[in-house]
Amino acid sequence: MADAVFPTQATAQTRYISLFGTRTRFVIMVLILLCLTSIWSNILAFNFAVVCMDDDTSEVGLNSTTPKTHFTSTQNSLAMSIVAIAALLGNFPIVQLVGMVGIRTVFAGMGILSAVATLLIPLSIRMGFYYFLAVRFLQGFAFAANFPVIGSFCAKWSYFKQNGLFVSSLVAYVQLSPAITMPASGALCSAFKWPSIFYAHGAVSLVLFVTYALFYRNSPQKHPFVGNVELKKISIGKIATVDKRALKKVPYSAILKTPAIWAVWIAAIGNFTCVNMMFLFSPIYLSKVLGFPVHSTGITAAVPPFLQFLSKLICGAISDRLKCIPEGIKFRIFNSIAFIGSAIFLAILAFMDVSHKDYNMIVLGCAAAMLGATTGGFFKAGPVLSKQYSHFVTGNISLGITITMLIVPFFVNALTKNNTQEEWKWVFLITGAVMVVTNIIFCIFVKGEPCEWTSDNFHRASSVADFESNNVRNAANTISTVSANLEDVPEKL
Repeated sequence: MADAVFPTQATAQTRYISLFGTRTRFVIMVLILLCLTSIWSNILAFNFAVVCMDDDTSEVGLNSTTPKTHFTSTQNSLAMSIVAIAALLGNFPIVQLVGMVGIRTVFAGMGILSAVATLLIPLSIRMGFYYFLAVRFLQGFAFAANFPVIGSFCAKWSYFKQNGLFVSSLVAYVQLSPAITMPASGALCSAFKWPSIFYAHGAVSLVLFVTYALFYRNSPQKHPFVGNVELKKISIGKIATVDKRALKKVPYSAILKTPAIWAVWIAAIGNFTCVNMMFLFSPIYLSKVLGFPVHSTGITAAVPPFLQFLSKLICGAISDRLKCIPEGIKFRIFNSIAFIGSAIFLAILAFMDVSHKDYNMIVLGCAAAMLGATTGGFFKAGPVLSKQYSHFVTGNISLGITITMLIVPFFVNALTKNNTQEEWKWVFLITGAVMVVTNIIFCIFVKGEPCEWTSDNFHRASSVADFESNNVRNAANTISTVSANLEDVPEKL
């Protein structure tokens, strides 16, 4: 009977492998990219739906000429900030879960949660603002899984020579989401009104995450589509001598004492201050300040993130191929190009008027495109420095996006009460200043080689220390017990 089973499995595996050759990891990478994009798109859909709601006169009566505003400025800020609060609360438990059970179960569960929450948004809006906030909270909690997933997947599935490509491709979901969501939402808004935006996004999410749950495996060794050749490539540079149970014990103390890791996290705050300012508020800036009509705002708003998406892929590939420059120097060069370059274009945009709105769009697009170089900067530095603990270090990069998502809406809304170019000037200048400062900190403290706590020797030393500590504890307990027994001897005699 055994002979009848094993040949069938071997034949099936050979047939499956022939579908993708030795490129299964790229197929999975694209699937995960789409899933990451979907979760972020579910959140961003609201930012365009607000513009669509404001343009919708159908709910205020046929004779009314004044569109109904569904949300006040404060409510808009709360709707964005509740996502950040939920993501902050979910970050640590989800990072822990990823370390314990892997990303297949965790990511699939969070993705389905995001899809269901998105489908419920139109109903929750009609029920009341606080019901809507509760659903947005679920979207934010699901979003906390994104960066831990990137770190875990790259640590287990990427070939060391293609690390930059994998990282750049996956973190590009931040740009791919608005590049897809804005024009799609614009078309849906024009054809079916604002509820269709959420129904379409939720349905796509469900399909993607069911596919992911069926197709993904937590390690290449367990995937039926991965052959020996691809498996050997992926395993190069991976730690194989340390017990898996030891790898699950994340050295939190050592990580938190490493200045280079803090440099990565601080750079994330600078990056996402700009990203959230651009992508959360670009539909409002383009519609209210530059005066683009609503039906074309979606396509126009998609241009800057799409340029940044392409820039990220290109810079990630270039970073992998630059062999003549040490990694630490490459991190500093790419990050400076991204941060300083974007800050310069934002400063130019701050002093432009709106008489030639097409030029404003070009400059905004250039500012966004420059940020693509971060894939060779702090985004790549995280996995390189932390290796097998990338799910924790890269996962906490999500704190950058959630903290700034919490702060940026209040900061922008406070400065742009009338949505004039003069008000937006200060938004652009302050954002550029934050990027310059965080880049300086990153360049000072980052380094180019994996941290000491990623090495075999560190784990062996920790294992020996734990073993000796347990022996000492056991010996102390034994001595204490013997001493107590000896003290009882005279009484017994």
